[in-house]
Order: sequence, then structure tokens, then C-alpha cells
Amino acid sequence: MINSNGARSPGRRLHFVGTMPQFDVPGDAFDFQLKELEGSVRRLSGGETGPRLAWFVPLVKELKTGPKIRATREGDWTDYDDVDRLAVRRGQRLTVQDVPLHLAEWAEAELAVLDEAGTPATAERPLQVGIPSYLDLALFIFGPSGALRTAGVLLDAITAQVERIVALAGDRVVIQVETPAAAIAVASLPAPLRKAAAEALGRLVLRQIRRAPHGTRLGMHLCLGDMGHKARVTPASAAPLVSLTNVLTRRWPEGRELEFVHLPLCGGQQPPSLDPAFYAPLRELRIPSAVHLVAGIAHEDGSVEDQREVRDTVERETGAQVDIATACGLGRRSGEQAERAVERMRALLS
Repeated sequence: MINSNGARSPGRRLHFVGTMPQFDVPGDAFDFQLKELEGSVRRLSGGETGPRLAWFVPLVKELKTGPKIRATREGDWTDYDDVDRLAVRRGQRLTVQDVPLHLAEWAEAELAVLDEAGTPATAERPLQVGIPSYLDLALFIFGPSGALRTAGVLLDAITAQVERIVALAGDRVVIQVETPAAAIAVASLPAPLRKAAAEALGRLVLRQIRRAPHGTRLGMHLCLGDMGHKARVTPASAAPLVSLTNVLTRRWPEGRELEFVHLPLCGGQQPPSLDPAFYAPLRELRIPSAVHLVAGIAHEDGSVEDQREVRDTVERETGAQVDIATACGLGRRSGEQAERAVERMRALLS
């Protein structure tokens, strides 16, 4: 059920989580959305092209060359066991200046591309900027023990980037906060422990939201992982995502505008479940009606008819039309797979 608190613009739209491997540069991604998909997207994504297709892996590779960092494990990030693990050297202290985030730089470049094309970002058609949660950076880069030492400075570093982006573009940008760590942790636990875990992890995630400038427009991308195009966990139902979402929306800080919540209702190489019971927990979802629910149900495999049935089930359980997306960005797919996934997305609009 979706609570009545404001109003949302009617009709389904497409949502691109971020990466688009079928394009080489942001201008091509923008051109596709503005021309072929005219009127079908609420926000514009630059496709996170080039090295950014690997999410924060370029940050890891650059970070580990710094004098304060040592690698405790080397990896190529081909799957969940093939990753770098870093540590701060003994006697050293990581600072914001040591964290080579380029998020504001990339946002500024994408805004310039839109300006030069004569299609500037506006409040009505903003640029979407993907930002990893500080919690994910700390856990995935430094491990559970290292996260305790680095989480604070990573939160400061991301906050500084968001402040620069909002100062540059104001309401012409929407910040998409991306948090696999919280979603995976809650989905990995047995049902009796989920609500307590969702409460604790949701509060940690919201530390980043509270640090955003007053008036910042935001969206949440919950994620179950897609490394090697495989989800880290495959929950038996939507219940874990509902538990975490309800904490986030209930405790959402005043003065920061939540525009959408994206739920990964399938994952990796697995198309969405056709069992209606999987989606039954969505009736307990509590999202203000001004907030768009984005259903991550489009998949390059499986039939359009099956996925339309899933869409209808999701809308029946939530009591409202949903926007359409894949479970994660398209960057772990080939270009051909990505194009097929976008075809599914478009088919699910009607």
C-alpha cells in the first residue's frame, strides 16, 4: 500500500539506474533518451560510460596507489571473490584529500554536455547523478574491520562531492544514493532478524542523507549486487527490501526531497519470479504517494508477456503504477544484452 501524502505525476516512466555499455560517451546516452525515448524518462543519465561502468572500481585502483594505503588482497573484480581489499598503513590517517572521488567533476562535465547540445538539465528534466553510499565504500574496499576506521572520512568525502554538485546545479540534479551493502545484509538474514537489521542499517544509510544540503533532491537505489551479472543474494520474496525501504521512508530527514525508491525485484542473470507470492510483501510497503516507486523487473531474458504479468502483480500489490527499470545498471551486460534489456523496459511501459 502506498500512503497518501502529496501527488505524483501520472503514468509509467523508464528509469536508468546508471551504466549503459551500449554508449561510448555521455552525449550518446543523452541523445538516446532525449530523442528515441522522448517523454519516457523523468531524469537523464549520462550512462556512466568508460571506466565508470565498473562502478567504484576505478576509485579503488586509484586509491591503492596512494602512500597511506596498502593492498591486503589484489583482484580484478570479475566476481565477488576476485576483489581488491585495502588497508590504511599503520601510523597513517586517511583524510578527505586522500580519497580520489571525481563525482562532482563528472557531474559538471555531463551538465556541460547537455548545455552544449542545447538541452540543458532543468528542474523538470534533471540530471541524475549516481553516488555510492559511504557504507558500501567502507565495507567493500576496507572490509568489516577496516570500515570502522574509514567510514567517517568516506562519509566526509562523499558529502563534499554532493555539496559541490548541488552548489553547481541546485534542483537541476537528482542524487541517486546506491547501497548494495544494506540491502544485501538485510536480505541475507533470517526473517526474525530482518527488522532489527533494517532499522540499524537504515539509520546508517540515512547519515549520508542528513549530510546533504537542505533542499537536495534524492533517490534511493537499493541493490542486491550485479558483479559478473550475478546477484550477491537472491531473496525468497520482496520482504527484505520492504523492511529496509520502510525504515528509510519513515526516518527520512526533513528538508531533503525523496523523489524515488528503486527496488531490485530480480537480479543478475535471473529474470523476475513468476510466483505472485514473491511480491505479496509489497502490500506492506509504506512510501509517500509523491515518491515514485521504481520496479526493477525488466530483464533481457524471459518473455515480455511474463514480465508484463509481473508488472501488473507489483502494481496490484502496491496499489499504484510504477516506473520501470532493470534490477541494476546495465554495465555488467554486453552491449547486445543491454539493448535487449532496454527493449524489455520499453515494452513494460504499456
